Amino acid sequence: MDDVLSQTTQCVANWHNSNYGTKMGLSTFYYSMWYKCPGWGSVSETLEKVKTFYAEDHLKDAPPVAGAREGLRTLAQLGYRPVIVTARMFEDEYHSTKSWLKQHFDSVFSAVIFSRQPEDRAIRDDETNCTYISSTKSKAEICSALNAVALIDDSLETALACSDSESANFRVILFGAYEWNQRRDEGGPWSFDEKMIDMEGRQWWEDDDVDISELKMVSRANDWDEAVRQVRSLQ
Repeated sequence: MDDVLSQTTQCVANWHNSNYGTKMGLSTFYYSMWYKCPGWGSVSETLEKVKTFYAEDHLKDAPPVAGAREGLRTLAQLGYRPVIVTARMFEDEYHSTKSWLKQHFDSVFSAVIFSRQPEDRAIRDDETNCTYISSTKSKAEICSALNAVALIDDSLETALACSDSESANFRVILFGAYEWNQRRDEGGPWSFDEKMIDMEGRQWWEDDDVDISELKMVSRANDWDEAVRQVRSLQ
């Protein structure tokens, strides 16, 4: 959902720039963990910022990703049934996610599944004919259980996990020309500033770049037009 449907990271960058005087953009989010990116400070400082950001529900103002509505409409016309599988936390983000989807993608999805949650439960929204599901399963396990044709996701880690899974027989479309999905997010909870000192100013993050061309059932799509073309090719 995030950065495939919702411009989440740009919304975060705008908030951080307004509150801390930084000049963040999508190009400075080298990793999916924000404390590993420039401008966020230490790990503890980043976690406090994240708590504030989500507590104030700034994501309600995030615009949709360009082409997402049109792309989903095309997929529905082709006979596909779009389902969201998200890493968001069900307990904390169910209401805000439901509200945002109702505003921007009303009645598009039959289900929104929150992966890797502590418990299995479901809430039915009769107004939009959508079921919101908390699942203990991973994205790969959920998509396999759904007999999914494709997963459109912005996370390289998710793509790698699906590629390594023996039960995953669906295409993973790695979405967006984002910095954070060019490289593997490995190592402990170090901050960007700490790592920069250790590496003596060298741009070490480029060493973590991953060539996905050899991954099983994984391809890239820079935008929704390209993602739809790739799904079409699977028919």
